[in-house]
Amino acid sequence: MPFTALTKPGRGRHGMVSPSMAGQSTTSTHAPWMVEAVEALAHELRLHHAPTADHSHRLAAHARVLAEAMRLDPLNSTEAELVAMLHDVGKLAVDPHILDWPGPLDDGQRERLRRHTIEGEEMLARIAGLEHLAAAVRATHEAWDGSGYPDGLQGDQIPQTARIVSVVDAYDAMTSQRAYRRPLTRREALSRLRAAAGVQFDPRVVGALLTIV
Repeated sequence: MPFTALTKPGRGRHGMVSPSMAGQSTTSTHAPWMVEAVEALAHELRLHHAPTADHSHRLAAHARVLAEAMRLDPLNSTEAELVAMLHDVGKLAVDPHILDWPGPLDDGQRERLRRHTIEGEEMLARIAGLEHLAAAVRATHEAWDGSGYPDGLQGDQIPQTARIVSVVDAYDAMTSQRAYRRPLTRREALSRLRAAAGVQFDPRVVGALLTIV
């Protein structure tokens, strides 16, 4: 699936963008070299672990819609989309058997998985034209109250695009099937996000999500 931005997105069964609608039109904010670099990374991620690649494509669509609902300018909306697409690129360095683990991870597995944000940052920092996305990719698992990782950033210290990706990542994870649990309903997922606003998530981002789902 080629990486492109969205216009007039369709809605999926949980009220966000249907993954089948991702990639329907390209915006002028995507330079050809950037599209090629992102597509190459997305292709490598699909070869390494297809479910992670599918998740990243869904998040790219969701993040752009949410950024536009927050009235971010086109450049920042595109950046949110790109960060979402690449937020898990560091999982290229994680063994697929950990990514497919059917239950809770042990301490060693958990630490290995948590390093994917750092490794994603390091990968992007080495790619000319994508290095400006590295810090936000590193920060996509930070928490509003400072309890996240890898750096314990808090509030507005966390890049805005990372805060957007964090919310749509949680929503997608909760409403997707997992080997060890059923997907939550839209109502259940939104209730959990609302409860975590101001703790794990930026309240403004959660509020914007609630208006569009």
